[in-house]
Amino acid sequence: GAYRTAAELYCTPFLSVLPPFYGHRLYVSAMKQTILESIGPRGKDVDHVLFSFHGLPEEQCSRTDTTGSFCNKSKDCCRQLVLENRNCYRAQCFETARLLAYELGFEEDRWSIGFQSRLTLRGTIQWIKPYTDEAFVELAGKGVRRLAVVAPSFTADCVETIEELGITGKEEFEEAGGEELVVIPC
Repeated sequence: GAYRTAAELYCTPFLSVLPPFYGHRLYVSAMKQTILESIGPRGKDVDHVLFSFHGLPEEQCSRTDTTGSFCNKSKDCCRQLVLENRNCYRAQCFETARLLAYELGFEEDRWSIGFQSRLTLRGTIQWIKPYTDEAFVELAGKGVRRLAVVAPSFTADCVETIEELGITGKEEFEEAGGEELVVIPC
């Protein structure tokens, strides 16, 4: 991993690697506060909340399954965090969204998950799903008029989130019939 690559460099940099914090109580609490400030208690100011995480190729998630029999073997492999998927980024994202939805008091049908920033080389690489850009269109088609989107895997706003969610995402949502996309700050 990171240590092996760094060791091969002529000038080895100092590395400080944090453990996963997707479910850390302080992280969840901070995200909850940011979301509350943007859409009110229980998301009362919007019709639906989309948790949009950074995407990865499916293979990167599959490689974390040491059993080789769980990750990406069913549509619901990330439905809950278990021993077999504990190191899977996608499963950790789903857990973050579940924790935040619970803490915020969201009803099951008022929130969903998407993955953004997918790149592909002529369609040869499969990225983790569902896709955020497709969710914008799908939710507008289902009658969601006021949609909030939050990117919990980004710890700070950056050009990527501002462009993908605040510009392109807003255009996609409105062109599909949505009225307002509320981009919650990272």
